Amino acid sequence: MRLGVLTLVVGALAFGGFYYQDQHVDAGPSLVGRQIAGAEAAVKKTPNNLQVRLQLAAAYLQDKRQDDALKQYDVILTADKSNRPALLGRGHILIDKGDLKAAAVAYHKITDVAVKGEFAGADPQAQEAHYWLGQIAVTQGNTKVAITELQAALKIDKTDSDALYQLGVARLKEGSTQLAVDSFKQALRFVPMGWCEPYTQLNVAYGKLGNAPEATYAGAMASFCHKKTVEAKNQLNTLTAGPVKVDALLGLGLIAETESSNPEAITWYQKVLKVDPKNANAISSLTRLGVAPTSTSKKQG
Repeated sequence: MRLGVLTLVVGALAFGGFYYQDQHVDAGPSLVGRQIAGAEAAVKKTPNNLQVRLQLAAAYLQDKRQDDALKQYDVILTADKSNRPALLGRGHILIDKGDLKAAAVAYHKITDVAVKGEFAGADPQAQEAHYWLGQIAVTQGNTKVAITELQAALKIDKTDSDALYQLGVARLKEGSTQLAVDSFKQALRFVPMGWCEPYTQLNVAYGKLGNAPEATYAGAMASFCHKKTVEAKNQLNTLTAGPVKVDALLGLGLIAETESSNPEAITWYQKVLKVDPKNANAISSLTRLGVAPTSTSKKQG
């Protein structure tokens, strides 16, 4: 799940909690309850203050009161139809409710008037809207629109791993399998651990391309991600002498690290450097483990 709206939530809740605690000393209600009470009191005091209503909507979301949050966004948008935080918040709720068409309308109200030209790359709210439009299109099977929207999001933030992943999904559905592989691999560059879906999709994509070793590697990393460590090790060990041996050795080193078997991890990373002396992943991993990688390179000289 995307966290773009949650930045607003954090700030809003801090405000709500502060306001309420400033006015009360009763510690009876829950923290979220106190935050909501503070925000509701602030809205009652200044009903035309849209920022305060945004804070109340954020507090409701924290309490999983989506309908109440949606009412606040609607009030805000009645007063200011282009209010971006409210449009983003409204779209997010509508997606959760399954109303993708209405959510897309909210996001288009941002992207259709977004800044163009040299300042377009500094528009995180437009980036977020493009991402969600892309994800909606992926869900609806409209790969052409999905690719256009996700590329627009990546033009603003090329490190957005979620957008890269969804772009890979769209390209895979479209039939552009190699481009899908490229997108999944780029997504994993930014989030290499704890994220199973890209490895699972890579396994599918490599299978379609007929690249069996690569498919096995991706499947092994997906197994590791799903806590099937023994299965992952067995799969990776079959690859240590083949065309994806560097990736397999790195994977085995990573698994050893997560098991706190640092001497074993060091051995795997050193094996990587015997094959590829300049491998950045192995060098950084050895450095992290307190081993000077340059001495390893000299030894294999």
